[in-house]
Amino acid sequence: MDYLNNYKKQILLLLFIPLLFLFRMVFFGEIVTTNDELERHPINEWRDTYLAKNKDIPQWYPNLFSGMPSYGGYIYNNGDPLKEFRNKILFNPGLMIWFYLVIFGLGMFILLRYFEISRYSAAFGALMSSLTPYTFGLIGAGHLNKIFAMSYIPWVFLASVLLINKISLKRILMLSLATALQLWMNHPQVVYYTWMVVGFYYVWKTSLEVIDNKHSIKKSSLILFSIIFSVIISLAIVSDPYSDIYQFQEESNRGSPSVIDGTNQTKSGTKWEYATQWSFHPKEIITFIYPYHYGLQNHRDVDHGAYWGFMPFTQSTHYLGLIIFIFAFLGTIISKPQRNETLLWIITVLIIVTGLGSIVPILYKPFYNYLPLFSKFRVPSMIYLLLSMTIPFLGAKGLDIFLHNYTNNKSIQRSFQFIGFIIIVSCILLIAGKYFVDFNSINDSRYSPLQISRLYVSRVSLFEKGLIIVICLSCTLFGMVWALKEKKIDSKRFQYGIILLSLIDLGIINNEFMDTNPSKNMDRLFRADSQINYLLKDDDFFRVFPADKIGTNKYSYWNIESIGGYRPIKLRNYQDLMDAGGFSKPKILNMLNVKYILTNMKINNPQFTKINEVSGLYENTKVLPKAWIVGKIKNVNSQRESLMEILLSGFNPQNTAVVNNYTDSQLPLYADGEVQVKSRTENMIELVSTSNTGGLLVLSEMYYGPGWKATVNGKEVPIFQTNHILRSVRIPKGNSEIVFEYDISSWKTTKILSRVSFLSLLLALGILFWKDKKK
Repeated sequence: MDYLNNYKKQILLLLFIPLLFLFRMVFFGEIVTTNDELERHPINEWRDTYLAKNKDIPQWYPNLFSGMPSYGGYIYNNGDPLKEFRNKILFNPGLMIWFYLVIFGLGMFILLRYFEISRYSAAFGALMSSLTPYTFGLIGAGHLNKIFAMSYIPWVFLASVLLINKISLKRILMLSLATALQLWMNHPQVVYYTWMVVGFYYVWKTSLEVIDNKHSIKKSSLILFSIIFSVIISLAIVSDPYSDIYQFQEESNRGSPSVIDGTNQTKSGTKWEYATQWSFHPKEIITFIYPYHYGLQNHRDVDHGAYWGFMPFTQSTHYLGLIIFIFAFLGTIISKPQRNETLLWIITVLIIVTGLGSIVPILYKPFYNYLPLFSKFRVPSMIYLLLSMTIPFLGAKGLDIFLHNYTNNKSIQRSFQFIGFIIIVSCILLIAGKYFVDFNSINDSRYSPLQISRLYVSRVSLFEKGLIIVICLSCTLFGMVWALKEKKIDSKRFQYGIILLSLIDLGIINNEFMDTNPSKNMDRLFRADSQINYLLKDDDFFRVFPADKIGTNKYSYWNIESIGGYRPIKLRNYQDLMDAGGFSKPKILNMLNVKYILTNMKINNPQFTKINEVSGLYENTKVLPKAWIVGKIKNVNSQRESLMEILLSGFNPQNTAVVNNYTDSQLPLYADGEVQVKSRTENMIELVSTSNTGGLLVLSEMYYGPGWKATVNGKEVPIFQTNHILRSVRIPKGNSEIVFEYDISSWKTTKILSRVSFLSLLLALGILFWKDKKK
């Protein structure tokens, strides 16, 4: 309570300023309707519908990519025990975002105060961290989990600093709690980057001790052991859901090697070209000062074509605010950086160089090759989210340094020179920038000449808008410095003015991304059309192939299964089939239970008949049922063989199965029989077969070894990977009951481990804090 009373004004700022930036989302329940949110909405609809009807947790998601793990695939999991409570209290997206921006701001404020930065400068840095335009770009793009994970960066860093400086059980547990909470936000890449900073801080502190002749191997080893022990505790806490996530990763296109990749780069992660596609070009560093210099992809007036930088596209900006940037440099110009500032500057430089990815691979390449798990990530420029901690830290410290030295004529002179330099350069660019700035993009070939002309005008307008903003902000800051020097205002009013000026700056940029609409508009975007109405009338089991829009999730809104979809991660076998052009082969569509193709193009193959009463819809007359029986098998020993076999022109899935490592008894060459689906849910499929010969029952569902188990007539039997992506079981002749059930035994174990670990940690921390308070 003493802490709250001492910093009441600053805490109120951190609580209420984000509300102003999120006003329409918080108070009117408005939402963003960008592409990622559109693709997520059908999944949310499926989740809510399932949970309303069932008491269990859906482990499998059938509606995308012919089916994939739900719990382990980041589609839906409830590993975080606080999630349900938060969702009830924070009942709309605006409130949820506000909560995490406040968490971010409070964490930065406490971190800055720990490093003895004055309270208003700390509030300044904390606001700049929590309100960074990168975060609001993520809101506009619908990448909310990234924001939630970012909010714990200062907490994890602060907890690690406390532990490294002084070992105690309480500090070990505090670091475990902060790490676990961040991991539960379901964005491991953000956690990984956070711990890269923690690791560097440990190396830095150890190096300084060596330089100062104070190093103790015993002490350093004990600190390292404490950090590792803390991580182990946090991993136990988040074993639900990360045990399932790890299993899925090993079978996914981020963890399992591709059989069609000749570079061997997918053995441990993603291919170099894919992983580094969003590398940040050194020229774009200028956007740290001039946010519109390369345009904004999400600028609403030019159909998302305003950005003319070097990445394929961008959904955000790494601009952090001109004022915080100026004070970060003024602190260095006015006074020689102390060790903490030097550390933050080195970390900042390392972050920037790493984000350059394949363009300047001096850091990213060795990280990609040698750091564990690093090659599983993509978008090198994403690491710049760490700048939302380092630059505000340096800016807050720089403001303190300026205020301690502004009576010194040399310091004031340097301040005037630096701010004046920015004003002069900006004025030159405003007057003559059109003559030496290239407003073209490498992606402009996709536009018509008329569109390019329109884009050029818009880009020049954005470029000039950014310069005018910088000139206005710099001139205002110049005047404030002069007023402080001449004692027209005191230092406290100067700090108030700096905060207000910075908020105006960020407010202008952040508003570019806040294209919100009433939440009811989202469901209106999923109104059923003639195609959907026709498909909903078909009560059979089937999938669709949206050939014109293979990357859409919209059919999931009506619980219609698709062989396509949009997710950044999917099963490796399925990804290889897609990359090998499998969907262009009718026999593959047959075995995938594709009954309908949706396309506005003409299909000449007589196998696909046009449905005349519905535009753009074709029916597959040779589609195979949900399950069928075969006797002829082709036994293969590798994933590559199985993929190549099913792509051969002679392969016929109706009577032949390509099976990986078949170990059961020999099958009758000519098998017969029928299979009926008795019931089917996300977690269980019940079938009934009748066969005079017995054989191999092939089920048109994705093979996923870690998840599914099967029984035939009550006896557990092995599931074989069949036709590269499907599953099958051996059935005897006669009548049989076959059950495929998702195995949740390991999940139950990790759930218990997770909850017990979490509650034990909270109890232990409570006792330790209580004991400290009594002292």
